[in-house]
Amino acid sequence: MKRKLVALALMTAMGVSLIGCGGSSADSGSDAAAEESTEVEATEDDAAEEPAEEEPAEDAAEEPAAEEDAGSDTAASGDVDMSVLSGLKVGFSQCDNANSWRIAETESMEETAAQYGVELIYTDAATDIAKQASDVEDMIAQGVDYIVIAPQEEDGLQSSLKSAMDAGIPVILVDRGINGEAGTDYTTAIMSDFIWEAEQVANTFIDATGGKGNCVILQGTQGATSTNDRQTGFMNAIEGTEIEVVADQVANYTMAEGQAVMENILQAQGDDIDMVFAHNDDMALGAIEAIKAAGYKPGEDILVGGIDGPAAAMEAILAGEQLCSCSCSPLFGPIAFETIARIASGETVETAMMNEDTLYTIDNADVSLGF
Repeated sequence: MKRKLVALALMTAMGVSLIGCGGSSADSGSDAAAEESTEVEATEDDAAEEPAEEEPAEDAAEEPAAEEDAGSDTAASGDVDMSVLSGLKVGFSQCDNANSWRIAETESMEETAAQYGVELIYTDAATDIAKQASDVEDMIAQGVDYIVIAPQEEDGLQSSLKSAMDAGIPVILVDRGINGEAGTDYTTAIMSDFIWEAEQVANTFIDATGGKGNCVILQGTQGATSTNDRQTGFMNAIEGTEIEVVADQVANYTMAEGQAVMENILQAQGDDIDMVFAHNDDMALGAIEAIKAAGYKPGEDILVGGIDGPAAAMEAILAGEQLCSCSCSPLFGPIAFETIARIASGETVETAMMNEDTLYTIDNADVSLGF
């Protein structure tokens, strides 16, 4: 039976860590390095100016903490004055706060705003594109200085975002894009390479199965950049293989829908399914629950791959229930507010910035790296 062939291929061919284009996770690492550099320079200067007596030595021991506080107003590159953020009013329009990734993104924005003394105006569109457009108009009326938005879909926000731009309010898109022109419809977009992410999952399936088998796809929100690109990346990667998509349904990026949709597919085609590609890990984890409830073994009978890299997915990989996850960091707070600080300081920012992502398998999965 082909299940045994899949399991054998899985044991012999898993695991490569791949890196995408630069972005926020790299920034957080450089941030710590920048602070350490500041502390070292301060300590050396103090040592040159003060004699090495015991009491001054105690004072010197306290100095790095003071320098660290000062360094907290310097962004990753060390040349951004983050103090310009204090007192700003920033609108954050979340498209939906119903899954773990979105919750982590919202918390990252809230925590970073609080860190720098920003008044954050937060709204949740609850997957309603019309409400999100209205939320943006409300932010303009409230006199926000900047708008950060995670668009629900590629179309439907152009008019409201153009109103913000025309009012002199810079618009920063995070994690999803819109159909529009940078500089006119928005200021900059900060995203991951969704096509690349899906390609990594597809390639892992190909390695594990020899490029053969029946695949189920669980899609995210229809019309979203992430959904469109992940579908494109996966389908392009399996082209020319003997992997056949036997079911392709929407589950809207939620665990509950992922489980429900997968239950229905299993009832109809259970013994014929070899792998499941979910556009995010919440749906992948829901699919795993459905697979177990139907009497199959995830990771043996049916392989499961997802995208996002939460701690729960890392645990599933280490338990052998999930084949892989490509990270897609939701922690946009630091890079979004650094971008605002650059604009507020008079800098011209890039119109598109790409986050760094990594493929995780049994060889490199680490729960501490998840969100």
